[in-house]
Amino acid sequence: MNDIFVDGVRAVAVANGVARIELLQLKRSTEAAKLEPQVVATLLIPVGGLRELAAHLSTSIERIEASQKSNSADPASKAGEVESALQNL
Repeated sequence: MNDIFVDGVRAVAVANGVARIELLQLKRSTEAAKLEPQVVATLLIPVGGLRELAAHLSTSIERIEASQKSNSADPASKAGEVESALQNL
């Protein structure tokens, strides 16, 4: 299995029941100080699987936001709030 770090999504196209999602990473351009988005992979997923993926992502976001709200009163806990939320998934 390969891990791919993604900074964002460039485009989503659906054809023949398959969603094609272009995944971006920020990479250095020829100028050392400038980062530019580049497509590093395309996720191919049947539309039925896309619905399931979207539901899981939505649930994850809700849990992260709930964790952030509960930790916002304690400034010392802010450093690990996202990590804590991800571990609770």
